[in-house]
Amino acid sequence: MREFKSAVGFDSSFFTPLLILLLLTAVIGCESTEVIDKTELTEENKNYQLAITNLSDQEYPDNPDIGFRSANYQNHYFSSGLLFHANVEDKFLIDLEFNGSEGDIIHFHDLDISEFIPTIPVGVKKDEYVSYLSCINQEWNRNQVRFSPEQFESNNPEIVRVDIARNCLNAYLWEIAVYIKENEKVVPYAHAWFDFPHSLYAELFEKKNELPFARFKEPLENWVDPESNFINLNLLRNVVDSIQVAVEDLSEEMYPIAGAREKKFKEIIYPTTFNSMRDLQTDSALFATFTPPGYYNRADPRKTELGRFYHLESSIWSNVESKINGDTLSELMLNYRHRNDSTFTTLVIGGLDFNDFPVLTEENANSGWKSSMGIGNHPFYESYDEHMSTPSAQNPYYALLLDADGRWLDSHQLGIDGPIFHFSDEERTQLHLWLLSFERHALVGHYEFDI
Repeated sequence: MREFKSAVGFDSSFFTPLLILLLLTAVIGCESTEVIDKTELTEENKNYQLAITNLSDQEYPDNPDIGFRSANYQNHYFSSGLLFHANVEDKFLIDLEFNGSEGDIIHFHDLDISEFIPTIPVGVKKDEYVSYLSCINQEWNRNQVRFSPEQFESNNPEIVRVDIARNCLNAYLWEIAVYIKENEKVVPYAHAWFDFPHSLYAELFEKKNELPFARFKEPLENWVDPESNFINLNLLRNVVDSIQVAVEDLSEEMYPIAGAREKKFKEIIYPTTFNSMRDLQTDSALFATFTPPGYYNRADPRKTELGRFYHLESSIWSNVESKINGDTLSELMLNYRHRNDSTFTTLVIGGLDFNDFPVLTEENANSGWKSSMGIGNHPFYESYDEHMSTPSAQNPYYALLLDADGRWLDSHQLGIDGPIFHFSDEERTQLHLWLLSFERHALVGHYEFDI
């Protein structure tokens, strides 16, 4: 076993009781997700053993990390995990410990998981339907948070980054990924899935939202198609002024296959060959589905309705006053007509602060500001500091798809995962919007606005 010495002075003796507990549990064959420390049997001091799932390349042949990971990648690195409350004064502060091969230990002390719990933004709770959509879409869109070395402890000095993800399948399916530096690049070294304790999740949800978990339990655990009801956008903002803004539809071009889009290109099932985003704007487009516990699966193709986004009819830019945090922000509303008929679809993205958008070339569009479809969502990927600095309860962001009557449409069914924004000029007058496909496998639309 490697000697454990953390940045804050812990040594291996700190973890000995936990290791003994895990070994004893393995010996007696306990399959419970909850393990109680008998030496301090109190309601506040529950230790939860985390069921770990590792997948081999044979079990996960469509893994987008294949070809982009460490030469010494470990498919079966993780052996066990433990969650416990070292700080009993704050239920959202937990300790997480994961045990890896060759005696590796990764430990998070007083990790604040409050923002991993879906949170209905203030001002939205008075509308039951919009509250429901906000909560469900926060859970069923990925949020992966990266931690730098000073934010975790490990006895393996090669580990330079650890990510924890709440994936987009149900409330309890979470992930951990470990990265090392190799050939001057930070690359994946190991990845596993773990089951978050169900009773603790329910407790934290009620504490965070001051609402009964039972009201949301079924759709948080297993996706239930929400009803397509009218969305009153005035619950989210007041429109200050609006103009029809000039826009150029650049979807006849091909998107830059780089970064995540390069890794995920193999997850596009149909069309098998294409030369532009316009070729993907068809109801025949198919993508690899995300399958429990959280992996891409080409054997289960996901249908889309991307033909809805073939004809961009108009675009409206508005200054809006957010009813979530009171700021004056921006909103873009794009109106589309289907490729083959008169079906009408509106994409509205608001609560936007253009100062957040970087200046990039189109070739670097994948590095733009991006987020998912929903209300008050955290972005797909962010640092722990970023994660904590924008609480969902005060997050003014919203991105919704609506039909001709203003009724909500399921973005997962249509095949749109969210926007990417950036400017292309230092004067910040040329605003670019790209549309991410289902599971962010591709870019399926590109528009340039003259602001």
